[in-house]
Amino acid sequence: MAQAHGAASALTLDDRLPLTEVARRDWGQVAIALMAVVGLGISIYLTIVHYDTKVTLACTTGGIVNCGNVTTSAYSVVPFTQIPVTIPGMLWFLISGALALIALRSLWQLQPEPSWLRPAQIVWSVGGMLFVLYLVYCELVLVHNICEWCTAVHILTLATLLIVLGSGQPDLEPMSVSAARRKTQMSAAEPAPPEKLATRPVAVSRRVRKQINRPTASSRSSRRT
Repeated sequence: MAQAHGAASALTLDDRLPLTEVARRDWGQVAIALMAVVGLGISIYLTIVHYDTKVTLACTTGGIVNCGNVTTSAYSVVPFTQIPVTIPGMLWFLISGALALIALRSLWQLQPEPSWLRPAQIVWSVGGMLFVLYLVYCELVLVHNICEWCTAVHILTLATLLIVLGSGQPDLEPMSVSAARRKTQMSAAEPAPPEKLATRPVAVSRRVRKQINRPTASSRSSRRT
């Protein structure tokens, strides 16, 4: 049983796609994962600014762009609570990145994605976009200011939704892996070229050289004629 389990593990490792091939085949999920990291970082930063007044918010303060007014307004918290909206934002980006990693892991192992994965991404992205529309309404209509950091988060959420709606499941046929494996097997099966034998000069005695150089009877007769 242990030997069979080891053979199965070795087969699984052998069938995995290179990471570069995973990124090429499903670049959309890679982009979603990277945007989740960026969005999570922005949400953490804004959460720290919300709770720690000693941290200065790096943002424009003149004109319509005024992050201070937005992040300190009554609409910067979840309705009917004192929880800043950045905390649900952190949760949204965490789950969005986790769903993308599940898709990439399935492709890496050349396994079909879970049937619930793509519908879950669509529902999660649509829900995030609806919350973004609510926040944009609060900024433009109620606060009359916009926040640069918030706008960056809104753009990341919109981009995630567009990628989820526009991408499908990648092809699981490991053509590149099979081709590379066949090439390696063929090169290993080719016979090695024969080694060249070193030739040494043959030592010939003087007597033998005289016999070789001595003209024959036919050559003497031809000379006479």
